Amino acid sequence: MTANPEIAAWARSGAMALTGRSDGPPQLVAGAPATTVRRNLEALSATAAAVGLDPPPLPDERLLGERAAVMGLRRQGRVSAGGATRLLDAADGTVALTLSRQADLEVLPALLERNTVSADPWHDVAAWAAVQDARDIEERAALLGLAIGAVHHSVEAAVGGLSTPLGRPPRAASANAPLVVDLSALWAGPLCAHLLGLVGAQVLAVESTQRPDPTRDVAPGFHALLRGNAEHCSLDFTSREDVARLRDLLVGADIVIEAARPRALAQLGIDAHEVAAEGHGTWVSITAYGRAQNRIGYGDDVAAAAGLLGEGPVFAGDAVADPMTGTHAALAALSHWAAGHSGVVELSMYDVVHAARTPLPESHVVRRGDDWYVDDGSELHLVRRPVARQAIR
Repeated sequence: MTANPEIAAWARSGAMALTGRSDGPPQLVAGAPATTVRRNLEALSATAAAVGLDPPPLPDERLLGERAAVMGLRRQGRVSAGGATRLLDAADGTVALTLSRQADLEVLPALLERNTVSADPWHDVAAWAAVQDARDIEERAALLGLAIGAVHHSVEAAVGGLSTPLGRPPRAASANAPLVVDLSALWAGPLCAHLLGLVGAQVLAVESTQRPDPTRDVAPGFHALLRGNAEHCSLDFTSREDVARLRDLLVGADIVIEAARPRALAQLGIDAHEVAAEGHGTWVSITAYGRAQNRIGYGDDVAAAAGLLGEGPVFAGDAVADPMTGTHAALAALSHWAAGHSGVVELSMYDVVHAARTPLPESHVVRRGDDWYVDDGSELHLVRRPVARQAIR
């Protein structure tokens, strides 16, 4: 019997140490998040080298644990490592709900159909959910703008959800490095831009003065890690002059990254397909469930909805849908640019995670001293704690 590569990668990634109950052992998951991330990064490096970008060695599957390492997060079972998402029992299943914004708390009375919510909103939501069907909870909460996913609930795949290289001749090895304009926030989009920057792209991160990236305040060390190799630009999207400047930036970019529902830019008079056609660049659109679905989602609730969980169920790692999608987005963006392709590349976080689902491998977890190991029948794999690279200054 040979060693299981996914078990080895999952144990090494730092994400396994974040999976399981706080008072129990770390767990394996029915999926391949670690090998998915590693293969994306290997393919990204190879694609960059093919067009003469001469990339340095890229990070590996330990990207999965970087945010937790920077923020000091730990596994918490049915509460996400970041603390904003919880698994709730429904009458016929399980849902994953995120309450990370003040606006989320403000709509809870409408969700629960009551005038007020107690000092412990999670208690109220859990009691209400216990007598509701999971599908009904998901539909009602999504209509109110909450990030929610019914576990194992089937979602239609987004068109182009898993983009791959187009099979066309790549750009010449002497091609200039692409100009990337990044409109995204949080993790998946900024990670995509960060990785493109590592392989040689020129990255400009554009933020709204009204709604800057919340990671800047919530996790400044992690924000510095992802944004350290980018230039920065803040624009007032209520200003006609700044909106015009934004459009010029997008039209002039080789690659655009955004991770919002289409209506966000539509309110500014900007349409992804029109800008991509005008500028002849590649527009990478990251959403939770596809551009056609007006839903929001975050790394933990989307991963749970796609079935990527530990036994219990418990959350898998820390918002694993984000780094899985971020690495895939970077590969898709560079591959399409290298092939001379223009247009909109749609990436659904749900589709990326769902595509990586695999049977739970046979193994068992053992403890020796202060450390945990996974025995796959061939060798023992140390379950490593999350680690993070140093931010680029």
